[in-house]
Amino acid sequence: MAPRGAAGGAVDIRRRNWLALALGTVVMTFSYFPYAAAFTTAAGEEPRIDTGLVAVGLVVAPLVFIVTGVVSRNPQFAARVLRAMGLLLLLGLGVGLASPVLGATAGFGVGGALTLREPDVPQVFAWRLGAVAGAVVYTFLLLVVLPPAGVVTGGLLPLLIIGFADEFAAWRAGSGS
Repeated sequence: MAPRGAAGGAVDIRRRNWLALALGTVVMTFSYFPYAAAFTTAAGEEPRIDTGLVAVGLVVAPLVFIVTGVVSRNPQFAARVLRAMGLLLLLGLGVGLASPVLGATAGFGVGGALTLREPDVPQVFAWRLGAVAGAVVYTFLLLVVLPPAGVVTGGLLPLLIIGFADEFAAWRAGSGS
């Protein structure tokens, strides 16, 4: 087996990050969808919040960041998981006042960007945050136009868009732009 150079190591980190994002997204569905379902009511019923489903969503949420940090082999994952949970609660409550789905989308996106190992690419964190902001705006537009699609998008897009941001940042750094 030939030794890997710096380029091979960066490719390995990016592959590992994609695996971490895929597994994190799977775990996130078990947190996001119960949380989103907690705020739904049938037509004609009095609006209510199912606190049991909110609790399930909040209990599973740290696992999303733990899986993302551990699988990506982020050396600082423990501290970043704590920060990510704080940001999830902050954004989930702040943005969640307008729409709980948007709050969860923003919280999981920013938390995932924080816990995922950063490849050796300039300004990758800025690209990640920009991608998460775009995902939140896209989710908002879908929630207005087609609410079920917005809910599903909010549960699948936040972590995966981080991977696309990393790939774009790596491509841009390699192209000399």
